[in-house]
Amino acid sequence: MTIEVRDLTRRFGDVVAVDALSFDALPGKLTGLVGPDGAGKTTTLRMLSGVLRPTSGDATLNGFSIARDPEAVKHHIAYMSQRFGLYTDLTVEENIHFYADLYSVPADERPLRLERLYHFSSLGPFKDRLAGQLSGGMKQKLSLCCALIHHPDIMLLDEPTFGVDPISRRELWQILEEMRGEGMAILIATSTPAEADRCDDVVLLEQGRRVPGRRMAEPPPLAHEESGAAGTVAVRVKDLTRRFGDFTAVDHVSFAVAEGEIFGFLGPNGAGKTTTIKMLTGLLAPTSGDGTVAGLDVRTDSERIKQRIGYMSQAFSLYADLTVAENIAFFAGLYGVSGDRLAARRAWVMDITGLHGDDNRMTGELPLGYKQRLALGCAVLHEPPILFLDEPTSGVDPLARRSFWDLIYQLSAKGTTIFVSTHFMEEAEYCHRLALMNRGRLIALDRPAQLKRDLGVATLEEAFITLVERAGGAVAG
Repeated sequence: MTIEVRDLTRRFGDVVAVDALSFDALPGKLTGLVGPDGAGKTTTLRMLSGVLRPTSGDATLNGFSIARDPEAVKHHIAYMSQRFGLYTDLTVEENIHFYADLYSVPADERPLRLERLYHFSSLGPFKDRLAGQLSGGMKQKLSLCCALIHHPDIMLLDEPTFGVDPISRRELWQILEEMRGEGMAILIATSTPAEADRCDDVVLLEQGRRVPGRRMAEPPPLAHEESGAAGTVAVRVKDLTRRFGDFTAVDHVSFAVAEGEIFGFLGPNGAGKTTTIKMLTGLLAPTSGDGTVAGLDVRTDSERIKQRIGYMSQAFSLYADLTVAENIAFFAGLYGVSGDRLAARRAWVMDITGLHGDDNRMTGELPLGYKQRLALGCAVLHEPPILFLDEPTSGVDPLARRSFWDLIYQLSAKGTTIFVSTHFMEEAEYCHRLALMNRGRLIALDRPAQLKRDLGVATLEEAFITLVERAGGAVAG
């Protein structure tokens, strides 16, 4: 059950993505493949899983060579990519059976295996629910169940906690630790130093090569003031509610955000954060309640609100098949920015993104951190007074996240109100105030330091988990 990697190399044209990499991953151990975006983590896992052939070098998994016998390797491993292939129109159980068929799991062995997977994933009560109706954390746990149905000896995981809240993250790590305790060899790719610290062994990558150490370089703390701006209200909601049939996604939520404030919006997957943001940005009508954004009514002025705000979604809202310059031109046209003002704003975007000279580069080819900054630049081309960011840094490494937050602070200092949802607690620390939602309701609203003091805890992650559990726990499913 050992992974042995020797001088593994992969080139794409002139680019060396993985460069003479060597390491071992042992049974009963959690080995972390750690590094920033573009370090070669995903390429390494794709080679080890048999999806991608190495240019040179080799690796053996359970004694089978990925260069000589990649098909044999696939029978001994489970590979969970960042975008694991769940079928949203199939139920939880139908998805697991699909992968059982794929791995030729005998029919008489399936009931016992399913019972065990349901037990440690807590998915049993939801086996008849469509996968597309699950929360992000539950989808990740279902992906693990699908990958484990054939009892693999080796597990390869690419950023398994991508886009999930602290409670779901904790549950996923409990599953991994149970698998480790049963003797499985687990190789997990992560860009998060805190997750690297939970691994038994660490392989630290930079630009495709292994480097000494266990941790990525971390940025220095971002200096900021606790109480934020005061005065004029930029966003105000009173008893804001949204129902979908019999389901209440947002339940009588009330708060106010001041001009220039960085307002953090937290909550487990499925808590109602994105639905609230969609109502505030004019994308979704409230069922009841009231709200104003930049002085405009969310019920009657949705089209005018769209011209007064910037909005950056989890998917960055860029067009991958357009160049950098073409994306900027598209958003400029959308927001009516032209002439001398457009020239000045385009120059500003190129400055903040560091993309000078890359005007004609296809956006889909950019590293994730650059895409993120370009998306932010396009969202504020028209210099809106209010900016909504819905989990904008999911999947981005800590250094790129820090660079992004430097830009947020620059905008806030000039008076822009920032409304940001996030699952990263280190980002939440940078906000002036935090609102925490659970099951559609607002359960806490205060400054980060005050929330920790009131609960007597040392970290925001502890505060998040404590508050959600006191409020009845996260929505499962």
